[in-house]
Amino acid sequence: MKRVSFKEGVREPCACTVGNFEGIHLGHQKLIKEVLKFKGLRSCLITFEPPTSYFFKGECRLNTLEEKEEVLRDLGLDYLVVVDFNDSFAKLSAKEFLRLLKERINLKVLVVGYDWRFGRKREGNYELLKKFNLEVKVLEPVLIKGKVVKSSLIRGLLKEGKVEEVKEFLGRPYTLKRKVLRGKGLGKSLGFPTANLEKSQGLCLKEGVYVVRVEDRFLGLANYGIRPTFNGREKVLEVHILNFSGDLVGKTLKVEFLKFLREERKFPSKEELIRQIKKDLAVVKESFNL
Repeated sequence: MKRVSFKEGVREPCACTVGNFEGIHLGHQKLIKEVLKFKGLRSCLITFEPPTSYFFKGECRLNTLEEKEEVLRDLGLDYLVVVDFNDSFAKLSAKEFLRLLKERINLKVLVVGYDWRFGRKREGNYELLKKFNLEVKVLEPVLIKGKVVKSSLIRGLLKEGKVEEVKEFLGRPYTLKRKVLRGKGLGKSLGFPTANLEKSQGLCLKEGVYVVRVEDRFLGLANYGIRPTFNGREKVLEVHILNFSGDLVGKTLKVEFLKFLREERKFPSKEELIRQIKKDLAVVKESFNL
């Protein structure tokens, strides 16, 4: 898969889908599979950076662009087209957006979801697409347990710590892939060294302790929050990896969220916190027969 900017465009005839694709959930995957069906055309996914939900509403992001690209790379697309979403782009009317789309992308087929809207104030719809002589295929939503699979649903579930339910809508565990920063050594001082991950202040996660899988093979405990026992103020995601030793600073870690254990809370002493961490680790070992 080749990543290009919207300004560069794609000159080869292609079938495309357009949207934020936050989380790359099963609904998104249905769109992508449909795009891949068009023989003789390059497959293309056009996405906005930052996502419009973040740009307009300040919603938490389900993934970085790099994490999004990582998932998409395994789905067989030819092109990932990234739109620099800014004030100027946000002001484009629906017709202006379509003209720009046809100018920059050799678009033969457009695959969209049932509720896709575009342009300033979301004024563009399926009827306008037809006027632009585009072959458009509109797909119905994916429903699981009676719920429409969409990014807002996943964000809400993550904020409640329901990572096991989120897995059903994503088709895989909720995963982050971030670089390890040098921390203050608080975990190490407790006897449980942790890897502190970058860009973790505004994650779509309930504050608390999670069972995680790291790099597809290690189990671990992750804590997301302000670390109130140490009077912290900024939210941090830190991961203790079981049966691992070594310096991870500067390396990129893949972290899959498997289960929410408990909420973050302030302990009266470091000793009380250490006792709780040992209990948390015992639950992990028992759950996974370690």
